[in-house]
Amino acid sequence: MKQHPPVRFLWLPGLIAVLVAALGLLSGCGLGAAPTPTPAPITLRYVTFPGLAAAEEALIRQYRANHPHVIIAVEPYTQPPDFYLTTDPVPDLMLITPGQFLDTAMASGGLTDLSNLWQEAGAEAALLPSLAALSEREGKQFYLPVGYNWNGFYYNKAIFAQYDLQPPATWDEFTQLCETLWLNGVVPLSATGTDPLMGSLWLDYLNLRLNGAEVQRQLVDGEIPFSDPHIRAALALWADLSAQGYFSENAATMDSLGALAALVQEGNLLGATPAMVLSGPAFLGGLAPEKRTQLGFFPFPRLDANVPPAEVVMAIGYMVPAAAPQRDEALRFAAYLVSAQGRSLLTQDVVASGLYAPAFLSADAAGSDELPETVRQGIALVEQAQSVSPPLSMSLSPTLWPALMDMQRRILSEPASGRGFDLDALLARMEAARNR
Repeated sequence: MKQHPPVRFLWLPGLIAVLVAALGLLSGCGLGAAPTPTPAPITLRYVTFPGLAAAEEALIRQYRANHPHVIIAVEPYTQPPDFYLTTDPVPDLMLITPGQFLDTAMASGGLTDLSNLWQEAGAEAALLPSLAALSEREGKQFYLPVGYNWNGFYYNKAIFAQYDLQPPATWDEFTQLCETLWLNGVVPLSATGTDPLMGSLWLDYLNLRLNGAEVQRQLVDGEIPFSDPHIRAALALWADLSAQGYFSENAATMDSLGALAALVQEGNLLGATPAMVLSGPAFLGGLAPEKRTQLGFFPFPRLDANVPPAEVVMAIGYMVPAAAPQRDEALRFAAYLVSAQGRSLLTQDVVASGLYAPAFLSADAAGSDELPETVRQGIALVEQAQSVSPPLSMSLSPTLWPALMDMQRRILSEPASGRGFDLDALLARMEAARNR
């Protein structure tokens, strides 16, 4: 085990979602016409992730101003999404991410077909085919996307500048970069062992870069086990980085915000500032804006030039339960999102936050420099990918998350500890957890 030279010195946190208002109903009146009756009060129940974004709150206020008879009852998730679809009364509108939850909801027949809304919004032309494929079943769409996150390496720009380092494009360049940092007393990598979403990005990307998107699909669908040689080879690369001592000593117990904050010296109790972390903008919302400017970004390096480019994308959007008591109102509410005004408001939020890419851009912002550089980087990354996949953790049942976190913690701590590390036993435990 290497000895270091002296060192020199939220289930879905940060992701901004935009909830938008419905088109108003037109009513005619003329000379001598009877007064238009006041609409009966309507309560629209909306279940979302904890913590409304400022833009979302503003849009709800605007909707209420234009439609005072409609009350938006916002509540955070306290149960898995499928609980709400099977418990009366079901919500009218739900925020969701593609993956296991959306797949289960679509398979149950419990969602409203939104294909007409997609057509009216021009979604087929506006969205990348890879993004549209995340929620298509038998030619139908049951989910209206709002935006998406990309993933890759965020790095401390000052550290890279100090040692005249450049973002790597290949795995060999990446491992050489880690060794150069280590030799200069800099911890190369921060990571989290306690967040299954951010931590498992290592398995996602190593598998996609080494084996390709089809093997990733086979793993998610249970067609191959975690002990499959392809998956073992991917995890062996991760374990080797750990054995080289490239991860922070406390990575196994670090949460996602702590792993990010360590790069900008926020809450870094050990004093050592890591240079890089594998993450996405969904997690950056916990950092102050001035801290985010200290970070640069580069895509996960290539492992095999013959493997087509694929990315891990966490999209977000709306689904309308088929049994929603106010389903028509929920559909009108969602329709505003993809109107010209809705797209403009969404773009304004993206420009202000820089924490996600909009699924639909307003016409005046598409392709312009109005968007932050980080957002344009993310859009280009996803556009260049031949396929995209949801994060592995979002594609597996939550009952597997404890086993997934145990695997992360062990890989981040055991190979460099000097104790025995048994990758095969670890993979067998993971597969046993899936088969229970």
